[in-house]
Amino acid sequence: MADDSQNVLVEALPPATDYITYLTILEYNLTKADLPLLHELLQDSTLTINIGWDLVHLLVPLLPASKECLEDVARLGNPREVILKVAELLGKTGRSLWGEEEEEEEDSDSDSDEPTSNQEKTKGHVPSEAGVRKEQHKSSYRSVIEFQALLHMISIVHPRIKTKRPSRFLITTFEAILPAYARVTSSALSTIAVLTLIETLCQSAKPLLPPRENSLVIEQTNPKQSANPDPEGQEETIAPEEAVLQMRLLRSFTTHVIEVYFESLPTVDDGPGLAWTQRYLEEQHPERVVPFHETMLSRFMPLPRERGKAASAHKLNDLNNRDLMVQKLLKGALEGVRIPWKDVVWVAKHSAEEFFVSHGSNSSAIMQSTCKDFPLSRKGMLYILGAELASKIIYDKLDRPAVVLGFHFDSMKGFLDPDLAAIGTEPLVVLDTILLLGFARLEDNSEYASRFSDQEFFQYLQKMSLLSANAPSSSIRYHAHLMATAVLHAYPSKQACFNFIQDTFEHCPYENLLVCTVGWLKDEILAATSHGSVVKDEIRGIEEAMKKHDLSDKSDAGFTFASPKTLKSLGLYLFSIDSPGEHPGGYMGQIPFYMTTLNLYYLLWVSPVLRDRLQVPAFDKMCDIQGRFVEPLKTICQTLLSDPSASGIRTDHEIAEVQLLETTVDLVREAVKKAQSKGDSA
Repeated sequence: MADDSQNVLVEALPPATDYITYLTILEYNLTKADLPLLHELLQDSTLTINIGWDLVHLLVPLLPASKECLEDVARLGNPREVILKVAELLGKTGRSLWGEEEEEEEDSDSDSDEPTSNQEKTKGHVPSEAGVRKEQHKSSYRSVIEFQALLHMISIVHPRIKTKRPSRFLITTFEAILPAYARVTSSALSTIAVLTLIETLCQSAKPLLPPRENSLVIEQTNPKQSANPDPEGQEETIAPEEAVLQMRLLRSFTTHVIEVYFESLPTVDDGPGLAWTQRYLEEQHPERVVPFHETMLSRFMPLPRERGKAASAHKLNDLNNRDLMVQKLLKGALEGVRIPWKDVVWVAKHSAEEFFVSHGSNSSAIMQSTCKDFPLSRKGMLYILGAELASKIIYDKLDRPAVVLGFHFDSMKGFLDPDLAAIGTEPLVVLDTILLLGFARLEDNSEYASRFSDQEFFQYLQKMSLLSANAPSSSIRYHAHLMATAVLHAYPSKQACFNFIQDTFEHCPYENLLVCTVGWLKDEILAATSHGSVVKDEIRGIEEAMKKHDLSDKSDAGFTFASPKTLKSLGLYLFSIDSPGEHPGGYMGQIPFYMTTLNLYYLLWVSPVLRDRLQVPAFDKMCDIQGRFVEPLKTICQTLLSDPSASGIRTDHEIAEVQLLETTVDLVREAVKKAQSKGDSA
């Protein structure tokens, strides 16, 4: 200790210098080696109260070695000043990960053309990709360590603040934490730190129980861990309304944390980070799983260490850890801050503002303004719904909560973009949750409380089909298509189904959705002519479940798809060729539609039942399908293949597409001639 007495940090201690001067000395002289000494000095509460708040920014860069000193500041410093400083530093945490480094002050000679020594050393040096990744990993790790330390300080500081309205400090703190958390969510340690903070604050937000007499006196065994009282406050009884407000803020904060976590999860094979819908369908329909193909269910399951390579096992464990973290977040929401389940459903269906108007109209002006500024997260509530449902039906195999099942149509209206052109741009986890709610609803055996009117049916299919066309994830597009197909085929009013198909042909600008619509039409025609067995097995179970529910009040008034009227009404949209513009390569984008339409045309001719019921020969002759559609397609193929480069065809795959279209045209021509010759001979 003799060496410590000669240390400048000891020699300059107040009253030898004033506090501002002492802070300046610390700023220029403090090193990691001095931290044990500083820890001892900070046990002087008078010193810590005066310099602690301005010491935080000096100690954070020295983490993790400075952890004890930061705890000293949190326990003994002025809590009001310290919490504001921590909030300020949280605003800077993790910014380097996003390329938001603080701008350094320019030197007076910064405009000089002479390079500095550092510039000379790094001139011409380009860091390798491995070096860049290493630096990014270091930066990420440091940001997580800083985030954990600052949140630990908050958990110590906030309960020390004695004021009538601690909620004022809660709002400032939460508003600082959320952006910082969004920058460091890649680490599970960050989420655990937030959950720990929430748990601590929940304890401080609860009203104190009345004191009780106790003959047993337990002495403080670790006085160094005791915290100083608030020097600017005094012990006051928290009003019941303030306790309610603090808990409401904690609930809002928890829902926003859940939103940030869910939307930060990396994709899995271009799909949502939790793959709820995919796993649910694999669980409910194992017959659809491709043999010897790794399922999404197995990828999220923890595996024995001896199985698989180390890299593969790490990835699988990471996916399983996502489920474990979701369960921790769900427990924190429903058991920690005790968000009522009915409120989860209500807010997920309505806006947070509507929730407050409905549930807090009699509250004070302070509570109304506070909750308006920091409302519950609707998406966070939706994810709580999805997590609770997924945990029950994927893993626990429990019955589906009925209150969730009636939510699917409301979630479609409330969470998909009202601008139809923007549907599909929502976060993937939102779309995954909506689809999970939908499939759970369709395959449930209990009665469904609400009914689709024809107008709701149109709105539903319009949004779901646009989602199947526009979503950036192939798995989301497939599941949305599966959902739309099941709803369309199972809807009782076939007149409404026909109207929707016709409306799609008339107004839909998306080629991939038009291809799906041709498939829908073919399935409806087959079902109407006792060919229902050809409907895809993958949607049969869903359709059978849907048929258990009466979803429409309207009858078809004798309408059937197995009628000549079907082809007469839709033939103009099906068997026509749009102009490609100035370049023949413009036909390339329409090939999938032409292939699907040729498939339907072929089926109409080769099936005697369809040919007679829909009067295909008469329709073909009246509309000249051969001359207006089939023969022009043959000519287009020959033009494209004669000079592929001039037609804008650049790859072998595109050439193969055109060749396949030409082969299909030849098969259709031959099948039609054979069917016509049989008809003439008959």
